[in-house]
Amino acid sequence: MKGLLVIGHGSRAAGAKEVFEEVVSGLGDRFGDRAVEGCFMEISNPQIPETVELLYSRGVRELVVLPYFLFPGVHILSDIPEILRECADSHSGLKIEMAKPIGYHSKLIDILKERAEGETECI
Repeated sequence: MKGLLVIGHGSRAAGAKEVFEEVVSGLGDRFGDRAVEGCFMEISNPQIPETVELLYSRGVRELVVLPYFLFPGVHILSDIPEILRECADSHSGLKIEMAKPIGYHSKLIDILKERAEGETECI
C-alpha cells in the first residue's frame, strides 16, 4: 500500500495546526488511492516517528514524504532525512522517498499576488 506523509515544521501559534490540517485534508481528497497523514518536525504533535508507525500499522510499505516547507533548509537537508532513515531501518520492508519542498513555482507567485491585493490589516 502507498502512503503520503505531509511534514510541517510545527508551531505554538494559535490556529497554525488547523491550517496545516486543512492542507493535509485537501491532499487526502486529491490522493484517494493512498493513506494520507500529516505530522510535524518539532514543537507540535504528532511527530514523524509516531506517524510513520501509524501508516506502517495500516499496511503502508511505500511512503512518499511531502515537506510542507518553502525551501530546503537544515530540516529538509539533514534533520528529516535522518529521522526517516531511522524509521525505515526500524520498519521491515518500508520504502521511503522524499519530495522537494514547495520552492519556486509560478502558481505560488499568483497566490502571493492575490494575497497582496486582497484584504489587509493595519499593524
